[in-house]
Amino acid sequence: MFLLLVTVYRLLVLRSNGLDLYLDEAQYWTWAQHLQWGYFSKPPVIAGLIAATTAVCGDGVVCVKSGAVLIYPLVSLLIYALARRLFTRPDERGVAGWSALTFFTLPGAAFSAMIISTDVPLFLFWTAALYAYVRAIENNQWRWWLLAGLASGLGLLTKYTMVIFALSVLLHLLTTPGLRAQLRNPKLYSTMLVAAVVFAPNLLWNAQHGWPTLHHTEQISHLNSDAGLHWNHLFEFLGGQFAITGPVLLIAFIVQLVLLRRVWTADPRLRLLACFALPFIAIISLQALLGRANANWGAMTYASATIFSVALLLRYRQRRWLIIGIAFNLVVTIVAYHYDGLARMIGVELTAKSDLYKRVRGWSELGRQAGVLRSQFPQALLLGDSRDVLAELEYYVNPHPLDAVLWNPTGTMDSHYALATTMDDKLGRDFLYVTGEPQLDAFIVGSFDSVESLPPLHVTIHPSYALAYHVWLLQHFNGYRAAAPTSGDVAATSVAP
Repeated sequence: MFLLLVTVYRLLVLRSNGLDLYLDEAQYWTWAQHLQWGYFSKPPVIAGLIAATTAVCGDGVVCVKSGAVLIYPLVSLLIYALARRLFTRPDERGVAGWSALTFFTLPGAAFSAMIISTDVPLFLFWTAALYAYVRAIENNQWRWWLLAGLASGLGLLTKYTMVIFALSVLLHLLTTPGLRAQLRNPKLYSTMLVAAVVFAPNLLWNAQHGWPTLHHTEQISHLNSDAGLHWNHLFEFLGGQFAITGPVLLIAFIVQLVLLRRVWTADPRLRLLACFALPFIAIISLQALLGRANANWGAMTYASATIFSVALLLRYRQRRWLIIGIAFNLVVTIVAYHYDGLARMIGVELTAKSDLYKRVRGWSELGRQAGVLRSQFPQALLLGDSRDVLAELEYYVNPHPLDAVLWNPTGTMDSHYALATTMDDKLGRDFLYVTGEPQLDAFIVGSFDSVESLPPLHVTIHPSYALAYHVWLLQHFNGYRAAAPTSGDVAATSVAP
């Protein structure tokens, strides 16, 4: 009942907060319009999830995001089922309920539930695979091994960090003497085969497209471009974990790991949970040290870490700290969900510095303005110079300009739109070019018969922060020019006023 009520509450918040889609969310929506086995920066599950929810209730913001809201109670129920399976003694029956409640109210889960991202379905498949794995090593039944393989494969189709699950399995089997024989169990390798078969279409897609997703993963981790040890990045990442779990529960988890090491290493259930938490946080911490890692990249740690921490708190009769931690997290959630209203209530004026949500404001209005211009030039295709503007305008301009194109004369493969769009077959076409640059460079001018400045797109969010884009009508594309005008004031001499 608690999960149901909070889920309804989150849907109502989504409906009433008036916030627009973040650029990644808008981009995922564009992917959902062209389902494939892979995309530039992510495997395909996130697009399939959005396609499923929008097929039911339309393309509104709430429906695009609804997959995240609806998946979290399912994850919490899986955590409940896993904890109930592990902790069966009469004095341990509270572990399952408190674990589900604790996870569901983590600030990271509460915030993530309002954002459609790959972390959400990854939580679902990670916890499903973990539950199936626990059942499989209990009874060695084929159905649980195969379910673990299916969930693992779907996890890989969601986010590549699912591969850490296999490392956790290996660590668990090696550190549990009674289970080392499973390393010779053909069902374990059948599970791996199932996961590989499910994941194979994404590998094939990547191979056909030059491995863009793997290259993107390498780029955002900065492992090659920024060599060395980056202690500041590591501390930023570790500090971000307090925002994901709340300070009370994370401190409890750390204290338990250190001070109760003999206790949890001697308990096979707690050791199992640690094996599925510590490798994940350790690997992502190492990535942060060697390059960079966002705080949410370590989120899978807390699927099993939550049960681990709750079980030990209850064992040592520290339920009050659970209550304090959950209460604190609920307060943080309410403040985050009702940030605008609370600011008005206490008389605080939101500014560019104090507005947490400024990056998801104004895009619907910008899309409306762009739609008005587009209606005046229906023959012109939308053209942009960044994935940000293309993603947001493809979603917010109506009818949706799904044939929008990225201006990319160098052929740099740095976004979905660079991979999925081309100007090569657009000779002779007209374009509405939307850019943040106030002037056109000579190369662009030389690629068209004529260019004309149109009214700009401008949405003021705060006095010191606005969405501002310039729009140009570019007529008759002649192909990317090898040579273009190199002197003179292009905006003044080559562009009609």
